[in-house]
Formats: sequence, C-alpha cells, structure tokens
Amino acid sequence: MQTIASTLFIPSVAQAVDAESSALENGLIESRVLENVLSPPPYQMEGSDIYYPEYFNGVWNVFSTTTEVKAPCGIQLFGGNNTYARAENEVNTSLRYKCRFVPGTKGIIADREYNVIEIAKAAMGENSVLEVPLTTPNKVSVILAPNGANQVLKADLLTLARRSENINSAEFHCTEVVRQVIGPAKPSSNGALGGGARSSLLKEIETASLYTAVRDEKGNVIEIKCRQRSATFLQPSQQDPMAYKMWELSRGRPIDVRFYDVSYTKRI
Repeated sequence: MQTIASTLFIPSVAQAVDAESSALENGLIESRVLENVLSPPPYQMEGSDIYYPEYFNGVWNVFSTTTEVKAPCGIQLFGGNNTYARAENEVNTSLRYKCRFVPGTKGIIADREYNVIEIAKAAMGENSVLEVPLTTPNKVSVILAPNGANQVLKADLLTLARRSENINSAEFHCTEVVRQVIGPAKPSSNGALGGGARSSLLKEIETASLYTAVRDEKGNVIEIKCRQRSATFLQPSQQDPMAYKMWELSRGRPIDVRFYDVSYTKRI
C-alpha cells in the first residue's frame, strides 16, 4: 500500500493459482519481514485476490510511519546520494490517509481504487489523481499530476505474485509483488505513449504486511497494527544497457528496502 504502480494485463499469468507455491508453510511472510530476507520471493500467484479477515471490513484511518531505510546493494544502485538522502529524511515521518475494505465474492477485499486514490492524495497532493482508468485485483492504472511535477504521469501496476497466511484469530499476514511502470501520460511526437519504453521506470516491488488485531474487553477489534516491508528489485532492460548492467550488479537482491509501522483505527 506504500507504492503506486504495472504493465499489460496477461490473464494466463495473473489469474493462475500456483499449487506448489500455495504449499509453502505459514511463517514465510513473517520471516521475510523480520529477518529482512534479501532473496527474490519464492511464492507465485496464490489466489485471485487477497482475502482479509472479516474484521477488516469498513473504512479506516491509517497512520503510516517510515521507520528504516536500507540500501542492500549500495547507495549508487539505490539511486545515488541525493535519492538515498531524501529517503533517509523520510525516516520517522508519517503519512495519514483513509483505507477501505469491502465484501467481495469470496470474502473481504481491499477497495483498490479507493485506496490508491487516498494514498496518492496524501503522498502527492489533494488533486494529484486525475483519473483511474482501470482497477482490477491484478492491474491498476492511474493518471497522476503530483505536486511540483511539470508533467502528467501514467502509473501502471501489475500484480505478479501474491500470498496470504491466516496465522490465528488476531494475526494475518499477506504479501504482493507488483511490477511498476511510470512514464509520461501524454503521447510523444511520434504518437507513442510516453515516448516509448526508454522513458518508463521499471521496478518490481514486494510489499509484505504483518497485521495484528487489537481487541477491547468485549472482543471488538478497535485497532489493527501492521509491520510492513517494501523491497524494490531491479529488472533487466533490453532497451537500456545501463539498466541491464545495474540489474546484473544487484545479483537478485533488492536495491531499496523500507520498513513501516502502520496503525489502522476504525472510521466507519
């Protein structure tokens, strides 16, 4: 939920449920977060969506605090000194936004369009979201005009893998890997959107969340606490030799890892 981002929707990939991946034992997501595992995710697409416990249903006020930033492959692969300094300056800063979960066909699901809009508004400005032309469990497309930006951007987010684990009545863990492509939304002079692949930034981001429900003396959930880790992995580019070289240097490790403490309090 900390990133805005996809490429083309491929039904045969995005809708397939991987049986071997689903057989992985509970505890995998927790270990990736608490032990800061740097290898690529071992799970694949394990469901048509993330189905949350019933107590998630409703609208929540969210308070997300960045607690730590790591550069496992060094500052240069992270993006350079200035990028790393800006990221470090976000440590101990917080983002406030609203989040909504709604009933789906198989259980409670995240309202992805609502949540993407609310996070973008909080992170990029109240009027930063111009349009959300597509929202499915496996692809979200957003047209953005962030505060301070001199152009309109198109962000595509394609979910490549997901997994969830019901630990007990109070603990729920889930994770998704999203391919993020961001480029100019306006066509270039030759009519290609964003001027072609060279103008887009391609990343795959694993966001793993460890949720714990806090109940009152009557057993009602009054708060949900979350420990979250995002890990950004580079992808090889056939169009950009430098991007390909950076991918080789990363050796399958994430270049950008961030930790968050997130609190959800019920609004409606």
